[in-house]
Amino acid sequence: MNAVYAVAMGALALAPALALRTRRLASLCAAAGCTLLVIVGLTAALDGARPVLELGSWLGFGHSALRADGLAGIFLALTGLCGAAVSLAYAGLPAGRWLTALGAALLLSVAVAIGSDNAFLFLLAWEAVTVCIYLISSAGRDREELIAGYLTGGLAKLGGAALLAAFGLLYAHTHSFSLEAWTHAALPAGTRSVLFVLFLVCFATKVGLVPLQGGLPAGYGSAPRLGAASLSVALCAGFYGLWRFEFQILGPLPVWCGDALLIVGAISALTGITYALTQDNLRRFLGYSTVEHAGVVLVGLGVALLGHAAHKPTLAAAGLLAATLHVCSHNLAKTLALIGVDRVEQATGRRTLDPLGGLSRLLPASALALGISSLTLAAIPPLGGFVSEWFTFEALLQAFRMPTLLSRLLCALAGAALALTAGLGLLAFAKYYSFIFLGAARSKLRMQREPSRWPFGLVALGAVTLFLGTVAPWEIHAIGSGLQPLLGLNPAATTISHPLVLGPVFTGFSVLAPTWLSIVLPAYAVLAMVIVRATRGREARVAPVRRAPVWVSGSAAELAAVQYRPSAYSNPMRVILRGPLGFRSSLRAGGEEGAPERLTLDTRVVLAVDRFVYGPTAALALRIAGRVRALQSGKLSSYLLYMLIALIVALSLVPILR
Repeated sequence: MNAVYAVAMGALALAPALALRTRRLASLCAAAGCTLLVIVGLTAALDGARPVLELGSWLGFGHSALRADGLAGIFLALTGLCGAAVSLAYAGLPAGRWLTALGAALLLSVAVAIGSDNAFLFLLAWEAVTVCIYLISSAGRDREELIAGYLTGGLAKLGGAALLAAFGLLYAHTHSFSLEAWTHAALPAGTRSVLFVLFLVCFATKVGLVPLQGGLPAGYGSAPRLGAASLSVALCAGFYGLWRFEFQILGPLPVWCGDALLIVGAISALTGITYALTQDNLRRFLGYSTVEHAGVVLVGLGVALLGHAAHKPTLAAAGLLAATLHVCSHNLAKTLALIGVDRVEQATGRRTLDPLGGLSRLLPASALALGISSLTLAAIPPLGGFVSEWFTFEALLQAFRMPTLLSRLLCALAGAALALTAGLGLLAFAKYYSFIFLGAARSKLRMQREPSRWPFGLVALGAVTLFLGTVAPWEIHAIGSGLQPLLGLNPAATTISHPLVLGPVFTGFSVLAPTWLSIVLPAYAVLAMVIVRATRGREARVAPVRRAPVWVSGSAAELAAVQYRPSAYSNPMRVILRGPLGFRSSLRAGGEEGAPERLTLDTRVVLAVDRFVYGPTAALALRIAGRVRALQSGKLSSYLLYMLIALIVALSLVPILR
């Protein structure tokens, strides 16, 4: 398996160089490397194999290697599945040369970060991911896209600074950069708390937790072509970092850390889906949806940390299994959705919901892919999103096992927030899919057809996502085997019971059978269709069916001109949550000369974090930058004084780190 791992990483390393000469071959090379990563990851998670690629000590910070243990195997397999689909999409719809190279480099960087056993190697890979994200998200040409790219890159650099500070603290206490030496190292309680916050800030910038979520919607919206789908693969590195550093290396953490994750996760989930409901931009909607699902994942991780803190491995297993399942279902469905959205944009030339409609017959493959991803992200049974959210709710229902009264109360509140989030999610994705593919186009669109004839990546990832809930017992078997070294037990042993019935780790607590649902629900649908067809045939002989055009309020207006619009669909929610959403509307006079004056309604939604955090912070940063610019271009003596102050501050940190 070491040879397969080496070939996989070699193919991923070769792909960016090939992209500068032949884009299609580079994409196929990256897809081959990702496919081999799936094999390596599944083998590491299931069979206990530990493929290793020795890198020696040439980095200068101790010995380093790429190791695929059980946890890394889960995320390598997930990265491989998502990366292979994106790479095949690049091969089917060749994008720009640099964009193809950056997408391949991002895949390589994520794979290196997941496999690293040395902190310095992880830091290099993490910074490479950050650079790729910044370059992809800022590749647009207009001002708004550049600003969005700067925001995405700036928040990513903030995460890199937090990671560097955390690594400095750990090295100061262990005098090693080995992740194995850091695991369960004897650290003071205060240091553990600081490290928990630093790692949370670092990885929150990648996965989109409030209030550091700004980079996801902005980056998805500004990235060209398939760039947004490439950015979704970077989520694997962010979630892996939370598992590796927060749970394995620092655990068990104090109880308040698990409580904090429950609060941040619930707020992120509710905030993300509420703002997604108000979005008209196709990609920004999916960006806010990622914020929602990152919050759901964090709630599961919070339960795991509480179980770890209370020395209850079964409770920790219930939370960690739910969180891992949700990471898998979300990442697969979100990557599929972003590939499908790119095809819609290529076919229509539009990036917003309002002008679209009626595309299901013209773009059948894209409609099917976005339908599967929307149902998964909306947690509709028996798909994978429903299974993972069911496990998350079941983990929260273990509140009576929590170590403190506050933790029990927070579990109840988080469960209520997730229930509201699930309802809003169904509303949001009904809007998203319907206004793209159903009804009639609300404006004149150019000739629409599928951008590529053979969408291999779309079809393959769509099939995996469609049957993820059906194969949930086998998925849990693989995940449970991979998580066993972290938990000290295999959660699959008590989760799966015969015949293919699932429980939330605690035996006899509750049951779910998604495999049987996948058989029974389609059977009921077929039976209903047969009954309807038989009944319709009998009625048709008595009274033939008469068909007529749609009756639009008794008028002769065209359906496209008077049908429901996305803004009207989400307007009730905008009005109800006007204050928290930052919804503002105003009438302005407008009209051409000689024409009767017309009034135009302008509406906008400004996220509270943008108003109260990002806006003031950006203004403060600009003022400080102006002062620093004047200092750097002023007198030499002032600049030397500035350097002296910086040196004194750095020296004062030495005894603190020790």
